[in-house]
Amino acid sequence: MNKTGTQRIETHRLILRRYRIEDAEDMFNNWASDPEVTKFLTWPAHSSIDVTRRILNTWISYYDDGGFFQWAIELKETGRVIGNIAVVRLEEAIGEAEIGYCMGRAWWGQGIMPEALRAVVDYLFDTAGIDRICAGHDVNNPNSGRVMEKAGLRKEGVRRGGGKNNQGICDTACYALLRSDRTPKPAREKGPVTVRFAREEDLPRVNELRRQVNDLHVAGRSETFKPGFCDELRDHLFTIWKDPNQQIVVAEIEGKVCGFAVLNHINRPENPFMFERDFLDIDEFGVDENSRRQGAASEMIRFIRDWAKEQGFSRLELNMWTFNRGALAFYEAVGFSTYRRYMEIHLK
Repeated sequence: MNKTGTQRIETHRLILRRYRIEDAEDMFNNWASDPEVTKFLTWPAHSSIDVTRRILNTWISYYDDGGFFQWAIELKETGRVIGNIAVVRLEEAIGEAEIGYCMGRAWWGQGIMPEALRAVVDYLFDTAGIDRICAGHDVNNPNSGRVMEKAGLRKEGVRRGGGKNNQGICDTACYALLRSDRTPKPAREKGPVTVRFAREEDLPRVNELRRQVNDLHVAGRSETFKPGFCDELRDHLFTIWKDPNQQIVVAEIEGKVCGFAVLNHINRPENPFMFERDFLDIDEFGVDENSRRQGAASEMIRFIRDWAKEQGFSRLELNMWTFNRGALAFYEAVGFSTYRRYMEIHLK
């Protein structure tokens, strides 16, 4: 097997990702404190959010271990964490992973858990190199068996008196899937990505991509961003082009510009509260909606980091809006970490 650990997985409705300590409130409120959710599980409902935080701190400390697989299930529509799916037992000698999962009652019966389980099964086979995936449930909890069947696992039998959960000793229905039982999904063919500094003739195409970014912001914060892409926004790119402290980077696939980044050298002089801060800021960043997941964004970040080091910068920064959770997951995956937050209270 490959020690790939807990990596981000995206499905139609879900983001499966590593936990953050900020998830404690969602975890406690949405499922971990509910005795109905934990009825057929092996751990008791959490008595306080402090219990949840302690568990999350432990899990987070394990994420550097490539044999640790523990995902938070985040609902894209709301950004809330609504459940958990994990490898609860790993037998490296035979390449076997046993999966366990749970989810808040408010989201039962919507096909969410089968969607998450299918994604984890694919990841464990295709990325982690697992050879056998198994799961089990108390025979008195048949709904869990239906989740396994919908995800493609096959029932192998019942281990009488073979399990123990919060109801005591139980009969366990066993399901499994072998690598040889399924055909792996073909890898999406990616065209070679070229990253370079923009040329003046690229600017109209960059503006097309900036319009997409603006539309995304309008959809996420309609009370903040103005709809449309006015002449002033379009023309501002040419001001950036002439500014010696700013650079425009583009990514190409098959000769067509599909991504861009605007870089800005920022210097904040020392003041009575803070030392001087001199850094490279990614002021704008975007990839064409039809060219995503083909490596353009990652290659641009790699290009920018290498160039920033060559120029002697010690820090690379950016800011983003919290509604864009897919972008947040990407930036975290390529090495960015949160060091400052803006917060708000709506008074109307």
